[in-house]
Amino acid sequence: MTIDLVHKNMQNKSILARALLLTCICSAFVASQSYSEQPRPNILLIMAEDMSSRVGVFGDEVAQTPNIDALARKGTKYTNVYTTAGVCSPSRAAQILGVHQISTGAQHMRTRAFKESSYRSVPPSNIKAYPEILRANGYFTFVVNKLDYQFSDVSVRSGPFTIWDHESSKVAWGKRSKNQPFFGFVTFYETHESKLFPRYVERIKTKMENYSKTNTEDVIVPPYYPDNEVIRNDIANHYNNISIMDGMVGDLLTQLEDDGLEENTIVIWTTDHGDGLPRGKRELYDSGIKVPLVVYWPEKFRDQSMIESTVDKLISFVDIGPSILSIAGIDIPDYMHGSPQLDGDKADERNFIYASKDRLDEFEFRERAIRDKNYKYIKNYMPGRPGATHLAYRDQMLLMQNLWENYESGKLDVAQRQWFNNRPEHELYNIIEDPYETKNLAYLEEYKEQLIEMRSALDKRLGELEDMSDESEIQMAKRFWPGGKRPLTSPPSFSFGEHGEVILVPSSPNDSIGYQLNKDPWQLYHEPLLISSGDKLRIKAVKYGWAESSVIEVP
Repeated sequence: MTIDLVHKNMQNKSILARALLLTCICSAFVASQSYSEQPRPNILLIMAEDMSSRVGVFGDEVAQTPNIDALARKGTKYTNVYTTAGVCSPSRAAQILGVHQISTGAQHMRTRAFKESSYRSVPPSNIKAYPEILRANGYFTFVVNKLDYQFSDVSVRSGPFTIWDHESSKVAWGKRSKNQPFFGFVTFYETHESKLFPRYVERIKTKMENYSKTNTEDVIVPPYYPDNEVIRNDIANHYNNISIMDGMVGDLLTQLEDDGLEENTIVIWTTDHGDGLPRGKRELYDSGIKVPLVVYWPEKFRDQSMIESTVDKLISFVDIGPSILSIAGIDIPDYMHGSPQLDGDKADERNFIYASKDRLDEFEFRERAIRDKNYKYIKNYMPGRPGATHLAYRDQMLLMQNLWENYESGKLDVAQRQWFNNRPEHELYNIIEDPYETKNLAYLEEYKEQLIEMRSALDKRLGELEDMSDESEIQMAKRFWPGGKRPLTSPPSFSFGEHGEVILVPSSPNDSIGYQLNKDPWQLYHEPLLISSGDKLRIKAVKYGWAESSVIEVP
């Protein structure tokens, strides 16, 4: 069939074809809804950075977080939530895919920092970010401020173009179609580790004029730090930044309300991993992986048990994506490691959560952790090395400089030296009796059975996951990006259906395809398209971690 005949065929059959396709589309949307009598909810995920449960409603009397506290009182607070890594990029990669980072090549911090060979994570081709799944099911998706999934770079517009309808520094729910539900993912930087570097602390003083500054005498110094003014001052500065972030959360929620969206928007607030403070960030202790999480359900989507409630079941960051898909009424892909733990009673409670630590900047690590409600076990595949290392980035913090000075002068006690000492192969902690994880029980006879139980559970789970750290990073990098060069996705092909609809086919199975009609924004392709003879259709494809294909114009 020639192009001219195709266009004539499209014109003759366009009304019937459009009706048929719209019927199919509407049927698919209805089938995917979990709320048959309500519109599908908007979902807003707000994520702070580098922050553990330093929130008033979570029991921290120093924290000044009135907006998050109010959100939690109207909703549900989760007190046993854990990220899959103690650092942002691997954690964010696991969160956006619902898959542990060790199974997608996203475990090293960061992929772009690997000096031996350039690469990005290249997840198995069938694995898609859950916002792309939402988008394929009719949601408008937008992201604010940060990507950082390892198969992208840090900033917006650096990752697969098919995941988001809109990427910027501002919320974009106003850009969606009428009555279209949205999923928004907003990151606030204000609590990031770097905000404790001296240069930033000086700049932040003017912002603190609108907030009550934290008194250094009020902060609690954990036993793995010496108690001195430098340490207290940086912990207080961390609380100051948390207060600023809380104000930004309040502004965002006010904007949501002013735009008339509050009663139809489920709000999730959490942080991307634990504290940005040393011996928290990057580590597998609770100070590095335990985070607060709040879910607010509008009245039309909740029951009474969701108001001012507390849930202490174990939640992993790989549960966020499946929970959001479940809330939206969308089937959860089999490849996801998580379950819909945040969607009421839709999933069985977890017995364990798992976390991983691999290369950090120029330093090799490989640790795996398992935790239940009482114990934490950490397996170190590279024993005999200290936990504390001179990371140029972290060493900018005055608190870290103070720790090094005290360590080198021999002023740290046993608990404070532990992080600086060579680490053993096994670590076991009783979280209830030793919440700061300073007393390793792994080599005590009376805990032998507990150690065996935790090791067996970890081995079993790791046997179920493909741990890509079984392969060296240089081998993995060369497999992902041969020769250290970013592979180019091949463009999709196209054909015309019997009703004149355009059918797009990826050159490799599971490549994501996008299309642009005339000068409209790029859209995610998920079913045949109907266009008029005067329309200009452009198409391209992308494989996660690779470069986008060239753009093809459909005649």
